[in-house]
Amino acid sequence: MDDRRCVYCDSDELFIKSDSLELYEPFLGAHQVVIEVLTCRKCGFEEYLPSNDRTIERALSDLKKASMVHLLNDLNSSGLTNAYMERALGLPARTLARWKNEASIMPSAAGHALMRLIRTFPWLLQVAEAGFDEQKAQILLLTAAGKEEEGSCESLVL
Repeated sequence: MDDRRCVYCDSDELFIKSDSLELYEPFLGAHQVVIEVLTCRKCGFEEYLPSNDRTIERALSDLKKASMVHLLNDLNSSGLTNAYMERALGLPARTLARWKNEASIMPSAAGHALMRLIRTFPWLLQVAEAGFDEQKAQILLLTAAGKEEEGSCESLVL
């Protein structure tokens, strides 16, 4: 190997090994990425190589894209159409379809966070549709909480 030395023990007995790194994306799950680790034969110290950054960045980007497709499929299968969500949220027409179907289109971090929130709290669409009126939002929140409470009580009885 070149003139590199172990940053811990200063040994030149280094080798590169493959390792696995687990990346996690909400609503999609974990994904394994293979990375390279510089390892010292003498003391066992391990150091991630800078070349891993690009691999990890690409894998995170792919996970985010797959997560958006999964989020939108979940929302669509629950009866929410892309057109309804776009109208309620004030998004340009076909934005969600582009996020879902066009591989070259990557939603912004804000767009991704928005869809995670909608997936977690679908009643937020009704809040948006009501013009973010604070009283209506509170009623919708309490209604959603009441439905959750009923569901958890039913599960205790069953």
